[in-house]
Amino acid sequence: MRTFRTSALNLILVTLVCSILSCDSFEYGSLLFRVLRKMEFRVTEISAVYPAHLNRYDVLVLIDLKKSPTETEIQEIQSFVNTGGTLIVAGDNQVLDGLFSAYGLELRRLPRRLEFSQRIPDEPFFPQYPVNEIRTSTDFAIEPFAREVAKLCGTENGAVVVTLQDGGGRAFFIASAYLFRKDGLRYDGNSTLLYNLMSTLPRKARIGLAEKRYYTVDSKPLDPFTALVFNTTVGLGAVYIFLVLFVFLVLRGRRFGRPLDVHDRSRRLSAEYVHAMTALYQKGNTRKEILRHIRDKFRANLGNRWRVNPTLDTPTFLEELAQRGFVDADEQLTNLITDLEPSGDISETELLDIAQRVEAYCETANIGKTKWAARIG
Repeated sequence: MRTFRTSALNLILVTLVCSILSCDSFEYGSLLFRVLRKMEFRVTEISAVYPAHLNRYDVLVLIDLKKSPTETEIQEIQSFVNTGGTLIVAGDNQVLDGLFSAYGLELRRLPRRLEFSQRIPDEPFFPQYPVNEIRTSTDFAIEPFAREVAKLCGTENGAVVVTLQDGGGRAFFIASAYLFRKDGLRYDGNSTLLYNLMSTLPRKARIGLAEKRYYTVDSKPLDPFTALVFNTTVGLGAVYIFLVLFVFLVLRGRRFGRPLDVHDRSRRLSAEYVHAMTALYQKGNTRKEILRHIRDKFRANLGNRWRVNPTLDTPTFLEELAQRGFVDADEQLTNLITDLEPSGDISETELLDIAQRVEAYCETANIGKTKWAARIG
């Protein structure tokens, strides 16, 4: 019976991987990213655009890193695991020595490539769907030197998959990135191992996924413009000249063009301008345009705060907010964004009510400082 259930699980996982591979041109992200999304986890790809914020994740997955995390980043990862997070590291690049050493492990080169690894303990670590063999295609094994670990898979020459408990969390170390690549996930044992690893996580857990490079706020590269301005002599010189020119203009008491006569009585007061614009809006019956302007500004403020593209459609926009860690328990934001979508005619009273709700939400969430209700009223 167990053999039948395991075979059925393998078939489902391999079918899932193959279906994703067949749709490469229609979806974005790596294969592992899409597989985890299909398994209904909330996955964020860690990159220079979206660097890691460990307090937003339940799980940190590091796959095939080509650059070692810094000492500070390793300490932050250890703190993340110690306080209840789950860490999954897969790779046989020796740039990971620092991270392995922090957990009392080391990568040891094998005399020959290890294509397949067998289950080591008699009692499987994942009893529901035990994996007897995985395909690793690695040149390294993991050797513990400073702590006790559970060796899950490998050969008599050394372990390839190990796990350890650290404080309130758990870490898995795998001396093979092949397991989670396209070819690797086609293999039954590898896909079942991935399922078993994910089965240790809570439903819809938040996963931070870093492949090739682990970026944090401190280690992400500067954008090209910033690097040009602040990391080159020409750029610093231009900044210096701009500051000198700005100070000169301020001290001269003028900005650009001819100084205005302070006694010039032909200038309109600000109040006259506001009343004129209000009259134009009322005469032109542009309440839909005002609603659209409020919606666009509100979504832009939310997008800047949570680093989400404000032009996405409403369901995708709300989903991306949730993936960035935004919590909308009472669906106040969901209802507000839905009401901001223009649909048919809207009365001035309804428009004023929506504007007041937006202002109240912005003040509570501390985003934006626009007074739409005062302009409409």
